[in-house]
Amino acid sequence: MPLVTSDNDLPKSLNTPTKQVKRLKKLVLEHLGSASKRVDRPPMQGMYSRTFFVTLADSREVVVQFRTEQLDLDAFRLARETLGEVVPEATALADEELENEGGWAYSFNRLPGKMWVHGVAGKGAEGRIAVNKSLGRVFSRGCLASTSADALEEVTTYRPLLQGLHGKLDELSKLPLWVTHYDLNDVNVLIDESCNITGVVDWELSVPKPFGVGFGRIHTIAGEYTGGEFWMPDEFEIAERAFWKELFDGMPKKTRAVLEKDISLVQDAVILGTLLDAFFWEEGKVGCGEVTVKALPKFITYRIPLVRGNEPPYKE
Repeated sequence: MPLVTSDNDLPKSLNTPTKQVKRLKKLVLEHLGSASKRVDRPPMQGMYSRTFFVTLADSREVVVQFRTEQLDLDAFRLARETLGEVVPEATALADEELENEGGWAYSFNRLPGKMWVHGVAGKGAEGRIAVNKSLGRVFSRGCLASTSADALEEVTTYRPLLQGLHGKLDELSKLPLWVTHYDLNDVNVLIDESCNITGVVDWELSVPKPFGVGFGRIHTIAGEYTGGEFWMPDEFEIAERAFWKELFDGMPKKTRAVLEKDISLVQDAVILGTLLDAFFWEEGKVGCGEVTVKALPKFITYRIPLVRGNEPPYKE
């Protein structure tokens, strides 16, 4: 997806803030049926869009984005149908003139809460634990189908890299198909004052995966990177266990029974997710971030609570 690092990355008709606000007001009135009463910028811009918070004359609050590539709105619809109102409702603001220039506009209902990275500030260990617990509850509703064979097709790209798991791909397809977020992090998750999840945004690159594959981010959800190094705060294990407990407690009993019957396969799926999250495929080559490379030897020793029992999350 093309980066938008400055206004100059947008089409000529959008390459200044004034042009963006003028086009935004036109599209909102045309597609949402209400004039714009107030337009604000968010506290942090994404890497792939120019985003605005808009209050409409009829009191609705929406988010409007300008992008240089079309979004797959089906990813948003599927996630919203499955997880509920924590996923924004996405709407294309069609504009033939803009699209001919290589630009697209979208609106989303504005979700309550602050970005996790901002909302958790000053809340210490209790905040980290509460967010992980709430995140587990949210994704406990993510089951889409009883098996996930079709979702493993993209893994074939990485077969040479994933030799250790190669022979288990057929087995992994037996796991339930689950809603999976492509980039689950402390910017894409919104929380309230009690650190409960109020929204999960930026679903455009997300596709369903076998259960467990989408939770390879548990390392950085419960822990964090500082100065290019991964570290585990004192509350890491409490937060990480809270995530898994809420995830399993919140899902249907029948689904949980299927997973617990072959919990080692779930463990394999989490490690597969960890590897897929670490590496990327670009211009025919596999790449990996420098920070991730340093942490990966530790990450691949991770064992989920239902497998390790009372032992530590990582092997020494």
